[in-house]
Amino acid sequence: MAGADGATEGPPDATYAALEGPRFVTAPEPARQSVLSHSKSHPRMLESNATSHVWPLGALAELLDNAQDQECGATRVDVDAFEFEPGKMALSVQDDGVGMARSNLHCMLSFGFSSKEHVVGNVGRFGIGFKSGSMRIAHDALILSRREGQASAALLSTTFLNAIEADDILIPMFTWTTETAGGAGKHTYVASEPSNTAEWEENMSVIEQYTYLASEAAVLRELDKITTPTGTRIVLFNLKDPPEFDFSVKNDVRMLGIDPDEQNRTSARRPVYQQHRPGQQMTLDVPEDYSLRAYMEVLYLRPTVTFSLRGELIEPRCPISRLALEYYKFEDYTPKDLPEERRAPVIVHCGYQEEKSKHCGFHIYNKNRLIRMYQRFGAQLQANAMMKDMLGVVEADCLEPTHNKQAFNTTDVAYQKCQKHLEKCMNDYYFGVQNLRLAGIGAGGKRRIGAPQGGTRKKGKSAGKDGKGTKGKGKGKKNGSDGDSDDDDAWVAKRAKSAAGGKNKLDLRTFFPRVLRKLMSHKNSWAFNEPVDAEYWGVLDYYEIIKTPMDFGTIATKLDAGEYRTEGSAHGPQKFVADVRQVFYNAWTYNTPGHQVYEFAQEVGRIFETELAKAVGDEDVWNLKAGNVLAMCGPAPAKEKPAGALAAGDGDAAAKPEPGAAAFAVDSEAIKAMVETRAAQAIGEANAARDEALAKLHDERAAREVFEAELEAQMAESLRAAREEEKSRYAKLESEKDTLLSALSDSSEMKRMYQERVKALEAEVKALKEKVGEGQVVS
Repeated sequence: MAGADGATEGPPDATYAALEGPRFVTAPEPARQSVLSHSKSHPRMLESNATSHVWPLGALAELLDNAQDQECGATRVDVDAFEFEPGKMALSVQDDGVGMARSNLHCMLSFGFSSKEHVVGNVGRFGIGFKSGSMRIAHDALILSRREGQASAALLSTTFLNAIEADDILIPMFTWTTETAGGAGKHTYVASEPSNTAEWEENMSVIEQYTYLASEAAVLRELDKITTPTGTRIVLFNLKDPPEFDFSVKNDVRMLGIDPDEQNRTSARRPVYQQHRPGQQMTLDVPEDYSLRAYMEVLYLRPTVTFSLRGELIEPRCPISRLALEYYKFEDYTPKDLPEERRAPVIVHCGYQEEKSKHCGFHIYNKNRLIRMYQRFGAQLQANAMMKDMLGVVEADCLEPTHNKQAFNTTDVAYQKCQKHLEKCMNDYYFGVQNLRLAGIGAGGKRRIGAPQGGTRKKGKSAGKDGKGTKGKGKGKKNGSDGDSDDDDAWVAKRAKSAAGGKNKLDLRTFFPRVLRKLMSHKNSWAFNEPVDAEYWGVLDYYEIIKTPMDFGTIATKLDAGEYRTEGSAHGPQKFVADVRQVFYNAWTYNTPGHQVYEFAQEVGRIFETELAKAVGDEDVWNLKAGNVLAMCGPAPAKEKPAGALAAGDGDAAAKPEPGAAAFAVDSEAIKAMVETRAAQAIGEANAARDEALAKLHDERAAREVFEAELEAQMAESLRAAREEEKSRYAKLESEKDTLLSALSDSSEMKRMYQERVKALEAEVKALKEKVGEGQVVS
């Protein structure tokens, strides 16, 4: 405030003006930026940045991504390997895109410059892909690019930077103006930048010393390998040691194995190279892990360019097209609360391969680029047989890949939502397909559901209510299946009827699927529908006791594969019946009477034998009723009479056998022999197991006693040696003590003598001083 005399209190006006101004820091003027310090990047940054790539083929894919992106404008990308010096190989990636100007090339060789983030169709966003990928594979990378009227070349070399002990990343770079000479497509080059001749020569000397190109003319010849008017060529040379690639296959680049003889491996050995994936067997051979050709075939879900490797075109393998059996596409799912630029649906495809394969899991793509291969979820990670042959493809453009584009940010909420959605789709698909299989089991040896047309469809539509199948041409035909079987089974029954001369004789090939479906749909057959998961149920000794495991699911698979189908022979039917009965024998062998599973096996076994007896009749041409398990199943539960039943004639009715009772009659001697055989077998196996366990226990006990005796002897010897050593050490210390005491005593006596001598000398000196002071002459 101003006082009466006009003086000003407080800070001056300039300070008030600054306080009343805008409350933000303005950027320095361009002319003032020259006084600011420059943040340098040490060459070690290139090596540390490259460590994000553990898998070399994933690092090489970074260069393919740049050519695939729409900014490149390429239609063809060629990957090649050549020998630039005897015994030294180099990799090259060349495209026919629009090329790069000098400024674009400089940005590509710098860190963090990227214009691709959230661009449709582009997976890159961090601006480090080329540096991390190229430096992971090789020590040096030569980049040559030509566009309309201009060509540029640059060298990113850790060999050069380490040789000069640079503390910043220095890049030799050249630019020429180009013209097309005549109609032959040849180019003429005129040096443009650096404009200073000394700088040009200094940069060129680096190229000549640290590359395989000995002169500027050699650099221009390398540029002319770009045969199209525009394009980019990247050469990676001085590959990392120890060698990681095998160039012996002419049309491929493969990973080297740990052992030199890995190429002669068998299926029981580990593959050449395998990436770690949770739940995957170590012996599973995944060609995409070690073959660049196999990896490039599935790298892009829908490739926009044509790729070739070492002169041979890459034939893309769409992972969706291999889901030929029971293919299903789920409705799109979009996680909520996503930013606008990431809002994209998640599309899930599920199915099975036609050929038998041990692969399972999902290929997950982000913006057309493969991020994860054979990723397992849910039950596929558990120790059971569920979903172990299910394959799928996930298009997840809303997720965020990691820097190396080989995984996703699992802490992202969107990823967790997508994982939960995918596991739900897996359960819906698996159990829905199981219902469809039960409704149409045995259909021509294949379990096929047609691919959805015109969008997605709900699961299970091909099966009618209660799994009785869709209505078709076979409706109303008397084929012995009561309308349960599909058209294939009806056709088989029709052929059997014709072969029998018009007599409607039941064909066992239609009976087996029907009776198996009845067994599997029983309320108490859940314990027999799939292989026993010993770890899940806590029966870790199950497969030690049960030497021939069997279940209804395995029987259904074998039935679909036609393993029980034999023309005019009893081998197939007898094998089917033996496998079904084996399920019950296993349950009775492992479990004790009164156990729930033991009783379930009795109940389901009784149903099977009853249905089998009805089907084969009294003739039993193939002798299928022999060895039935009715004796093990026990008596059937008595049925209660309905209220109000007439009392008259009850005795006669009870005495009168039910229709078909002869079919259930069994030979008591056969039953007795079967029971004794089974019991003796079980007792023999139990005794053998007991004897083996006792022998093993006895051997272990003897070995333990020997070990304990040896250990006790060793301990006694060690204690004796330690005691002797302590005694010797004690005696030595006593001797040293006596020596020290004696020396101390001698030194004390000497000290006393010296003290007395010093006193005498001091007295003589004092007497002499007194005489001198008195003037007496000392003679």
